[in-house]
Amino acid sequence: MKRLVKILTWFIGVLFILAVSLVTFTDNRPLEESDYYATTKRKLKALKIGGGYGTGLKGGWSKERIQTNAETYIAGYGLREDPAVGVHDSIFVRSVVLDNGRQKVAMITMDLLIAPPLVVAQVVPALRRLGFGRENIYFSATHTHSSAGGWAGGPAGRAMAGPRDEQMIRTIAAAIVRSVQQAEATSSACKIGFQKINAREYITNRLFGETAVVDPWLRIMKIEKANQESAVVVTYAAHPTDIPKSDNRISADYPGMLVRNLEKSGVCEFAAFFAGAVGSMRPADNGEDAYEKAELIAKNLANQIITAKGLLKTDTTSLIRTAYLPLALHEPQLRLTKYIRVRPWVFNWLMGKQEVGMNALRIGDMVWVGTPCDYSGMLYWSSDAVAEKLGKNLIITSFNGGYVGYITPDQYYDEHKMETQEMNWFGPYNGRYFGEVVDRLVVGVGR
Repeated sequence: MKRLVKILTWFIGVLFILAVSLVTFTDNRPLEESDYYATTKRKLKALKIGGGYGTGLKGGWSKERIQTNAETYIAGYGLREDPAVGVHDSIFVRSVVLDNGRQKVAMITMDLLIAPPLVVAQVVPALRRLGFGRENIYFSATHTHSSAGGWAGGPAGRAMAGPRDEQMIRTIAAAIVRSVQQAEATSSACKIGFQKINAREYITNRLFGETAVVDPWLRIMKIEKANQESAVVVTYAAHPTDIPKSDNRISADYPGMLVRNLEKSGVCEFAAFFAGAVGSMRPADNGEDAYEKAELIAKNLANQIITAKGLLKTDTTSLIRTAYLPLALHEPQLRLTKYIRVRPWVFNWLMGKQEVGMNALRIGDMVWVGTPCDYSGMLYWSSDAVAEKLGKNLIITSFNGGYVGYITPDQYYDEHKMETQEMNWFGPYNGRYFGEVVDRLVVGVGR
């Protein structure tokens, strides 16, 4: 009996030690009492904004195919047992370079789930050698859940994007650099313009249904060269999740189909898609399945843009302003329950530790803000109002080269949903925190 008691005591002691080392209580201290909030406020006050008016605006664009092979896994919807069985449609890196003689910027999007941090770590030094500082590189992705993986590390990275593939990381990075080089090499004098189109019927709130807040706008930047060649850069908030996990073929989903439709229509020679505030947003149901559904939403959105092409006016500007804000965060809070979370060291082992930030880019009267997350479309309206007071057009995009999970309104933090619990890694209060940073960046580059 005594031996059994000793064994039980030892066993309970081991469990207790494991529990103490692996989990802890959630931290719900007010934002104003946190060190990270104070740190970011100081950084915002000291933030340097580069650029200004130049001698004239030049623009160029280019795309590079991302090569895959029989060993390429798909990133999206969690762990897949096997590599992709084929390619339904090709995936690309697409770049736009704008230069006013005083400041230049490379805007880069890729047909991937996110802009992978391990890829970005190779691209930033390479582009720096071409004269692009971190504040001059604006990353995003289309957020297709059916594209190439292999670009993440750690156990969680494997679950999200398949086994780490150094060759794929190098392939994507090299395609980005070539795309930027070609875009810059083909730059010539241009004008730009902005248009927004209400595409409410094609999007819905995936957290709370049809009556909840959505970001319904197609936001479009048009670039037009003196020779009449043109490009359009499109953002939209609906998650590219039309193709299910059961279809293990590589695809750019509706964003890739949308840009191909635009290019084929003749409305432009080049099109690129940057994921907007995709958090909490999904395509509206349209009675179709998989590729048919993706093709239908792509066609409908393309038709909206083609129909409004007469409104897509361009004008002369030479104003480019850029900034990059390194962002302090709450220590990781990957929650197991409302009150229990894994310890930060466990999270960092699972996910990998990273430095993240936010981009701010002003081109004429447009203000672009790049975020390192799935930024919720429910948060857009308040920052949009800030921009409107300044007479500016705001474009918020997700996946700027870092990734910190979902950023959703704070009132839903304790909702037992994927976005608000499992994928809300650095809360609480991140809705207000990120919203305040976005607002400050809008004012900083917009005034």
